[in-house]
Amino acid sequence: MNSRWGRVRYVGVCVAVVSVFGIGISACASTPGGDSTAGTPSSTVSSTSVVLSAEAVEQRGEIVRTDDAPDSWSLPYGTVAKRLVYRSTSGVDGSTTAVSGAVFVPGSTPPAGGWPLIAYAHGTTGITPDCAPSDQADMFGDLTAVQDFLDAGYAVVTTDYQGLGTRTGRQAPHPYLEPRTAAFNVIDAARAAQSAGLGISSRWLAAGRSQGGAAVWATAEEFAGYGGGSGELLGVVAVAPLLDPRYFATRAQENTLTRAQQHLYPLVVHGVSQADPAVKPGDHLSALNSSAVPVCGDDRTALSSLSVPAHTSLGAVTPEAAQTLHARLAAYTLPRTATKVPILAVYGTADNVIPLDVMEDTLRRACEAGDQVLSVRQEQQGHIVDPGPAMANWVRDRVAGLPVPSNC
Repeated sequence: MNSRWGRVRYVGVCVAVVSVFGIGISACASTPGGDSTAGTPSSTVSSTSVVLSAEAVEQRGEIVRTDDAPDSWSLPYGTVAKRLVYRSTSGVDGSTTAVSGAVFVPGSTPPAGGWPLIAYAHGTTGITPDCAPSDQADMFGDLTAVQDFLDAGYAVVTTDYQGLGTRTGRQAPHPYLEPRTAAFNVIDAARAAQSAGLGISSRWLAAGRSQGGAAVWATAEEFAGYGGGSGELLGVVAVAPLLDPRYFATRAQENTLTRAQQHLYPLVVHGVSQADPAVKPGDHLSALNSSAVPVCGDDRTALSSLSVPAHTSLGAVTPEAAQTLHARLAAYTLPRTATKVPILAVYGTADNVIPLDVMEDTLRRACEAGDQVLSVRQEQQGHIVDPGPAMANWVRDRVAGLPVPSNC
């Protein structure tokens, strides 16, 4: 299997990059040059559980509708592809939601027991309904990710996440970086795929990068309580996962955000405000020409249309506003709880989106909690980090049932 890490698509300030196993993203471009300023001290993290009604439990993963794949999607010959709308759950209030996505199976004969499944969680595209990859002509570049998984002999299901998607009707907004909602959306996508009648196995893995990396990490943590009936989750692959976003609030106040972090910051503020009205974008983005919610366009992510002038100060207008944002981001911080689901975490030492010390402190806390984590540190690589052969080998070994490695 050939690596496709050379295939890079630039869109404004954003990039889409694809790995040997297709971990494609749309996210802020970052350039080499480490930023290891320490994150904020630990804060109390909310672990309040949402309460689901019996009806909500029954509906999880239920397919609401399917559509044929658009003609614009270029896929390996014989691939069966369907766009989906399925039932999921808000991690904010426990309400039943409709989420869009897509499912793909290879065009060859499935193995005994069905196609092992990859639930793919995409990177940052935006926070408005027009930012769903499955509504786009090439899924914001994620089709290359899907192709790689298919070529390796896996079925794939993608989720657009709650609030992203034009095929779901009027829905609750997208709570950007809120981990429980993202986890529920990933798990219910796997449920939907397994019920689609496409020969998909009940054995599955989840993979994602950046926002998606946090989504699959949360999937591992939430699986014990929410994953019943979704088969066997063999492991998750989190590439450059944005697990602890508290540093955004701290560095905005210090005026030490990197350029990549500055471009992402408006989405962080607006996205958090969509789940918590106490966070008011005008309190944090007053230095920008517009405080409007960033939107996506035809095959363009919200990040590609954002313009944050260099040397812009993005500090909150009051210390109280800064603390409110910091507290909400603290409630989103992972890890929250130990998990028995194995985790492969891949990160670069020159990541200008996620500071190296924040990433390594996060992984240390996961190990101290007892997680089975194999951390792969790639020297001199940035946010668009290449996992190399580690990811393909780790996924193959989980499907084969081999012992789980850990370097905690």
